Formats: sequence, C-alpha cells, structure tokens
Amino acid sequence: MADFIVNKAGAKVYKDINKHRVLNVPALSNESEKGTVYNVLSVGFLGGQREPIVTVKETDGEVVVYRLPYDLVGWIENFMGMKLHGIDSFPAKVEFGKLNGRVYAEIL
Repeated sequence: MADFIVNKAGAKVYKDINKHRVLNVPALSNESEKGTVYNVLSVGFLGGQREPIVTVKETDGEVVVYRLPYDLVGWIENFMGMKLHGIDSFPAKVEFGKLNGRVYAEIL
C-alpha cells in the first residue's frame, strides 16, 4: 500500500506529514519588505491533527505539497469555507512572510 496519494494538481500527499517540507516563509524586519510569492494551487488540512498544507507550483513547473505554520490555520479555514459556498480563490499568487513574530499569507 502506497504511503502517499496524488492530488488533483499532480503532487504527492504523504500520509506522514513529516515527509513534507515546511514552506519557506522569510522573516521580515519591517512592513516595507516583501515576503516570498508562491503560485498556490490549493490549501487544506492533512490527517486527524488537521495539519495545514499548501500545494504550490514551483517556478520549474514541479508541483509540491508543503506544510504550513499553524499561524495560518484560520486563513486556510476561511478559504475552505468560501469553497463550500462555491467561491474558489485558487490558483492564485500568494505572498508569505513573517512580520513582528506573526506569519501572514496574502493573495496578490
């Protein structure tokens, strides 16, 4: 039995969350700095612990699932709720960063 499934975007989603790398979220020193922009295809949760994950299309075309910091659980829940009402915000360019000790994600 495989230890992963392949999602709609073609990325491997491992049953063991620890097999996914954490998305690189840069720490910013002030509001004028910009975070890293990713081409986000989808967001969601993995497993019973509701681990936040994101599917990203890399610049080389590879599609990868990453773990997200727990700070973004509410952000993901918001978009999942909207999707239940027929509003799908993804794919989209999303800026991720950490400012004043808090991780943020913003659709551009």
